Amino acid sequence: MEQTQTLPSPVVQHFTEKDKGYGDNLYRGPFEALPRPEIFNLEEAIEMMYTDGYCIVPNVLNRGEVAELKHVIDTSGGPDEKYHVKNWCFNKHLPTEFHKDPRLLKYATLPGVYDVMNAIHAPVARVTGGTFWVTGPGREMGIHVDWLPCTLPETYASDPRTKIPIFKSTAHIYLNDMVPELGPTTIIPGSHKSGRAPHNEPTWNGITPKAVMVKAGDVMIFRTEVWHGAWKNSSAQDSRRYMMQIFYGHPIMSNGVPPVGYSHYWNPECLNALTPTQRKAFGG
Repeated sequence: MEQTQTLPSPVVQHFTEKDKGYGDNLYRGPFEALPRPEIFNLEEAIEMMYTDGYCIVPNVLNRGEVAELKHVIDTSGGPDEKYHVKNWCFNKHLPTEFHKDPRLLKYATLPGVYDVMNAIHAPVARVTGGTFWVTGPGREMGIHVDWLPCTLPETYASDPRTKIPIFKSTAHIYLNDMVPELGPTTIIPGSHKSGRAPHNEPTWNGITPKAVMVKAGDVMIFRTEVWHGAWKNSSAQDSRRYMMQIFYGHPIMSNGVPPVGYSHYWNPECLNALTPTQRKAFGG
């Protein structure tokens, strides 16, 4: 009699903070960099979101726009002293209030970036939140995921016939020319196909974390299930890494930004400044 293979049953569970990953997930191996594309190709970027779990959109902001956004970040929040975390690092992490500050609206629908988002979150990508994030020497981060829609046995998640929808994603707008000493983001390409979060493992299937070595004004997009972290900021001159991160999702996902239909939460100046594309991005 021919024997059939019995596969483990998928397990669907509620995602908690602990499920981002636990144990010693800090990578201590050699530094390796991801390739940075010189030219953006939309179709290739969309495909990479399914095969590799990330893509890079180069040259989204020019140098003047980078300086402008850094100024917005520097003048937001409180004095620097407020963000020095004892025995760790400088960590300025502030929410981006798109519905209150009209200066921020243009970053939500950047060319190239929002094209990818609309394709992976069809029929339309919604902005669900974001943060400004500035970190200094001493900061490093172990490998983790941001959010999983469900856990799956790797047998299913890695099967080439499986194409898991992308429910949530993040865009990192980098405002530095990255060097190893600044503590770049690290990504394990394809690790979203593990179907789970890392548990005492800084690598996946022999694939080590690769550093996102981009230039100021580049954007890296990743799906929330991909394993990622950060190299240590080892700079000696108190050099800080600047980024703005924006969260996107399929329209069924909950929002951290009030939809434009709830206009009483919005600054009238922001409502009046919205383009048709931005209005859709914010739930119009």
